[in-house]
Amino acid sequence: MSRLKALLRDLDAKKVVFQHIGDVSIRSSNIRWANTGDDEYQYIDLSSVDRLTGRIGETATINSGNAPSRAQQIVKAGDVIFATTRPTQMRWAIIPPEFDGQIASTGYCVIRPKQEIIHTNFLAHLLGTEHFKKYIEEKQVPGNYPSIPDGRVREYKIPVPPLEIQQEIVAILDRFTKLEAELEARRRQYGHYRDTLLSFPEDTGSEASKQASKQASNEDTDLG
Repeated sequence: MSRLKALLRDLDAKKVVFQHIGDVSIRSSNIRWANTGDDEYQYIDLSSVDRLTGRIGETATINSGNAPSRAQQIVKAGDVIFATTRPTQMRWAIIPPEFDGQIASTGYCVIRPKQEIIHTNFLAHLLGTEHFKKYIEEKQVPGNYPSIPDGRVREYKIPVPPLEIQQEIVAILDRFTKLEAELEARRRQYGHYRDTLLSFPEDTGSEASKQASKQASNEDTDLG
C-alpha cells in the first residue's frame, strides 16, 4: 500500500485519462460453424458464470451439429465477459487459459483489453463497482428480460492510470477477492453442515438416523 501511495503522489501533477471501454479494447470475432467440421468446443452460456465468485463453472460441449443459436463468440484468455441479459445481476468473468478459443453466448459483451493500455484485472474490477452498476441500471432496456446493448457497455468511461499504478491496485484488490471467495466457500460449507447436522429422522433408532450420524462423524474432520 505504501508503494501505491508513493505512485499516487507522483501522479498528482498528472491528469488521469478517462476513456470509453470501447477505446481501450477490441471486439471478439464470431465462429463460422460451417468451417469447423467435427471440432468440439466448450460453450459458456449465461448460467456458466457464478455471480458470486466470477468464475466459469459448468459448460456444455458443442459442435456444429448441436450448437445453440447464441453460441457465436470466440473468446481468448484474458478477455472479460459481461452478461448483457439481466445486466444488473452483474455477472462477469475473466476468461482463464483453459477456455482460450472456446465459445461464449451472444448474451455476453466480450471485452478484449488492449494490454498496452489497460490491465485485464483492472478492467474487471471496474466492472464490479457500484458506479458501473448504477450506469447499467440507467442504461438498460426494461422488459421481462432487461438487457443492455453491447455498445452501451463499451460507451462507459473508465479511469486509465499508468499501467504501473493499475498493477498495484490490482494486487491489493485481488487479495480481497481471494478472501471473499474463501468466505463464500465457508458459508456454503456451513450451509451443508447445518442441513446435515440438523436433519433428524422421527425414528431416532432408524437406519437413516444411524447413517446421518455416521456421515457427520466422517465429515467433521474436514472443518478447519
